[in-house]
Parts: sequence; structure tokens; C-alpha cells
Amino acid sequence: MRAEIKIDGIDEAIFKSIKQEEKEAISRAKVYQSGEKLVLEIEAEDVSDLRAAINSWLRLIKMCVEVEEVLKNG
Repeated sequence: MRAEIKIDGIDEAIFKSIKQEEKEAISRAKVYQSGEKLVLEIEAEDVSDLRAAINSWLRLIKMCVEVEEVLKNG
């Protein structure tokens, strides 16, 4: 099973933070930037593993975005 997710508006600092997690992932994941988009490619053995990996990555990205907003806005 494979999924590709593209997210607009992710800056370089968030990309670098997320990229580091690529090596530690249980599922096979590749994170890169394409233009102004963050691209996340995930592979897993079955649908439930893919769903779990997608949820984990999206929670990580959301947390990074929220932390960045707090740091910018105080």
C-alpha cells in the first residue's frame, strides 16, 4: 500500500524538523519539498498500517506548525 500527501505552506524549518523523523519511522516514508509543497510518501504492508502511519505523520506535521505559530506570535 502506498500514499502520497502534498501540503502547501510548509516552510524550511518545519521541513527540516520533519525530515529527521524519516529515519526513525516504522513504515517506509520519504519526505521532501517540491516547490512550495511538502511531499510525504508512505508505504506500508496493509491498509491499517498505512492509516496509522498517515495519522502519525499528519499529527507530527500539525504539531510542528502549531509550535511554529506559537513561537512567531508569542
